[in-house]
Amino acid sequence: MNKKIFNIIGWIVLLAVLGSWIVSGYSSWYLLLLPLSYIYFSISDGSIVKLSKLSISKVVLILLALTVSVGIVFILIQLANYVINEKLHLTGGLKTFSQIVAILLSLYPIKFIFGSIVYKIYNAPSRDKS
Repeated sequence: MNKKIFNIIGWIVLLAVLGSWIVSGYSSWYLLLLPLSYIYFSISDGSIVKLSKLSISKVVLILLALTVSVGIVFILIQLANYVINEKLHLTGGLKTFSQIVAILLSLYPIKFIFGSIVYKIYNAPSRDKS
């Protein structure tokens, strides 16, 4: 398939998550769709081809980093949700706006950390003995 198609599919998944989130409110299962869009974007920029050339230990390290990143984001979002609902007692549009800001603030640090780990693994010199 064309790489542009995977890029478009990744954006469709992200926009569908955003649209359903705005319409029906936040749900933690949306966090499961974010790695799916990341995979589509990885296919579109060719990173997935590099993944097939990596050793098993590096692939396991990437999957472990992804799992830990998603877990940390989930915990941060649950903490923000607790603060917004139980401590601040926000409702309506202010609650939705606060949830969007909280999710964006919790996604970006993890995105940079996970991205730097993947970048270091992809660009590490291979130690193949040829």
